[in-house]
Amino acid sequence: MISGKYLLRRLCYSGASFFVCITITFFLLHLMPGDYITNYLLSLSNTIPQAAVDQFRHQFGLDLPISDQYIFYIVNILHGQWGYSYAYGQPVFSMIMEKLSWSLIIIVPATVLGILIGIIIGAWSGWRSGGKKDLAIFNIMIVIRAIPEFWWAIMAVLVFSFYLRWFPLGGFSSISVLSTGLSIPDLLYHALLPVALMTFFIATGNYYVMRNSMISVIGEDYITTARAKGLDERGILWRHALKNALLPIVTITTFQCAAIIMGNVFIETVFSWPGIGFLTTEALTNRDLPLLEGIFLLDSLMTICAMLLADILSSMIDPRIRMGNDE
Repeated sequence: MISGKYLLRRLCYSGASFFVCITITFFLLHLMPGDYITNYLLSLSNTIPQAAVDQFRHQFGLDLPISDQYIFYIVNILHGQWGYSYAYGQPVFSMIMEKLSWSLIIIVPATVLGILIGIIIGAWSGWRSGGKKDLAIFNIMIVIRAIPEFWWAIMAVLVFSFYLRWFPLGGFSSISVLSTGLSIPDLLYHALLPVALMTFFIATGNYYVMRNSMISVIGEDYITTARAKGLDERGILWRHALKNALLPIVTITTFQCAAIIMGNVFIETVFSWPGIGFLTTEALTNRDLPLLEGIFLLDSLMTICAMLLADILSSMIDPRIRMGNDE
């Protein structure tokens, strides 16, 4: 069980971590070379009077000292105001929530399938560790994981979309959406390839964790006792060993769910999927500071919440863990 004092202390640590994260994010983004105002004005004309540049910077408050900008930023966050996007002129929070809903369309099924596939294959491989099939699967997973995710995405588009033409090249709907409106079958058709690719990559990460956890579990005394009782090997694997090997997966999964949402930049960019990953790429290209600050604010918040959730779930799954109790 988790003591109230421990939970309160963890909440305070999480709040402090969140404050440090948004502070570092603010100063790093404001120290980046280039800004949206200059890029926008140069796109209108090759020569812009300095007075026009100064006027735009004053309008957005960029002429203030960075310390004053930081204070205004913190005050706005405490009031639930994430600012307005320079490029889109819309509230940052509403934009992020809209794009996040699109990201979840491919992230949720890919994460669930990737975790299940990784657990099943990893558990079986760890149970049969050292065998030919285990070594074959292990080497295949190494090759998959060693190649960057964006390369797999580009190859998937090239092979399955360009040459074989089994799937669309990108986007979330066909051109017919202009006349017929968005349809669920068409949306699923466009989402199938990015979901398959994400599942494919997520499963490899969970495979490694599950395989190593299973290898450490099979040497425990209760496994030897179960075998001595004459229990079926398959029953020992799925009823006894798997349950105890799942604890590291719970911790990893909570972080994955937080990281996948913000780490989906390559997949969404390659497949032109209108999610938060694609929005991040556009915000970086445009040097849209309020939008970038909002995206990284959400990333920090989700990561810190994932850490807190991992502590709670670990104590619930394994009764031997007593969070906040020195004994």
